[in-house]
Amino acid sequence: MTRTLSSMLIAGALIIVGLNACTKQDYAPITSTPPSAPDQAKLNLVIDSWERQPDGIFVSRFENILWNLAIADVSRLNIYAKEDGRVILISDSPVMFKGHELWATIIRHDVVVTYRCQESPMPFQTLHIEVAAE
Repeated sequence: MTRTLSSMLIAGALIIVGLNACTKQDYAPITSTPPSAPDQAKLNLVIDSWERQPDGIFVSRFENILWNLAIADVSRLNIYAKEDGRVILISDSPVMFKGHELWATIIRHDVVVTYRCQESPMPFQTLHIEVAAE
């Protein structure tokens, strides 16, 4: 009888230990805040090459520059010209820049910047732009 009682106590202890080992542990989830969209999708570019088109149009194109940008909807992108600490939105509509119209468009994965100027040479040769998500 003592042998049966000790066997039952050992079996009971093993069952309790086994059941405690299978209990669910509550772990706090790892939280991280993703970077905001402008931090995810921002490009700083320098235009130093312009192609002259008919009627006084100068065009510079960055081909496939947006293909790996971390944004799904390119309509949420804005293009800004940067000069002397000023930031000028040029992707909404043409703006006056150094006395002539300047604007930018996005065509698929390309950024196209256009400057309408009858003068030759242009009043500037390089232009810093920024492409950023809203």
